[in-house]
Amino acid sequence: MRRPFLVLWLSTLLFYLGFQLLLPVMPLYATALGAREAHVGFIIGIFALAAMVPRPLAGDLADRIGRRPLVLLGTAIFGLAPLGYAVVATVPGLLLLRLFHGTGMGFGPTAATVVATDLTAPERRGRAMGVYSLASAVALALGPYLGGVLVPRLSFTSIFLVATAIEVGAFLLAWTLPETRPPTHRPAAGADTAASSSSRAGVLARFGRRWFSPAAVYPSGLVMALYVSYGGLSALLPLFVARRHLGNPGLFFTVYALVSLAVRSPAGRLSDRLGRRAVIAPALAVASASMLVLGVAGSQAMLLGAAVLYGIGFGAAQPALLAMTADRVTPVERGRAMGTLYTAWEFGISGGAIVLGLCATRFGYMVTWWIAATIAALGAVAALAPGVRGRG
Repeated sequence: MRRPFLVLWLSTLLFYLGFQLLLPVMPLYATALGAREAHVGFIIGIFALAAMVPRPLAGDLADRIGRRPLVLLGTAIFGLAPLGYAVVATVPGLLLLRLFHGTGMGFGPTAATVVATDLTAPERRGRAMGVYSLASAVALALGPYLGGVLVPRLSFTSIFLVATAIEVGAFLLAWTLPETRPPTHRPAAGADTAASSSSRAGVLARFGRRWFSPAAVYPSGLVMALYVSYGGLSALLPLFVARRHLGNPGLFFTVYALVSLAVRSPAGRLSDRLGRRAVIAPALAVASASMLVLGVAGSQAMLLGAAVLYGIGFGAAQPALLAMTADRVTPVERGRAMGTLYTAWEFGISGGAIVLGLCATRFGYMVTWWIAATIAALGAVAALAPGVRGRG
């Protein structure tokens, strides 16, 4: 825990805390403006779509100009967006602000994760990613529950101002971070041959290799399978809990995050010893089981049981997936690799929020959660695929 890593950890904690505080607030705020469940899924999902679009660019820029400017840019956007929420009064206006807010997620965490991998040795990378990801887990443990407590006590405007104040603290910490980009840098990821560059296929291949990392495609697919369920939870859980009278929805996220806190570091160490896929496959299976339980939850005890299972699966899978991605590339290509991973990350969240939101409107919640369970189960099977190149 050298000082730069600790500063990065604290800045990441505040970055996510200001965001997670709004997790139970945004669906309620959207419905207060007149949105329905399908609309809420789109409002939550469009944030992830907006985050997904700049991820490849952020990864490329992190390798080309440095990590620190992108961390600062993302944090600044996260500080400004809640101020816009405080004054918006229509669903279309809310959608526009969600687009702006999402770009901050696209730039900041992509570069910050690269910084975390820059600061750690390969043989301890799984453990380090477990420790680093604790920052977002702590924020998830505190933020949604705090947001759920504040909703009946403060106005929406006041809650948005609290989120802005937290992001200001994150920005001040990020300002003190050093630049960690390697001094020697290969500007482009692989040049095309003269023959291929003269064809349309060559142009597309050159474009793809600049913005996306082929080595990160496999872990990106596994990330997507995990994050579809997370997108559905972000969009629908507050409405699901309210419909079934299961209490404060923030409690689910708090329990899930606390369990995730407990398993992240041990799971990261285990992935260092046994390989990444040996941790990822069972973790995705447990996440799938949590969605099955959630589908039939009729009491707060069952709701929290699903949260425990989800915390185990999510907390074990995430650091191993981050480490797997970093394992597969050289230091000068980590930005593109993380950009590719986070693109799939956001695509899973946005697709989960939008598609599962539509499913909830059409089929009800039980079928919706079971669809999420099926996708996570398919990811568990894919994590066991033989002959995949790379460690684990």
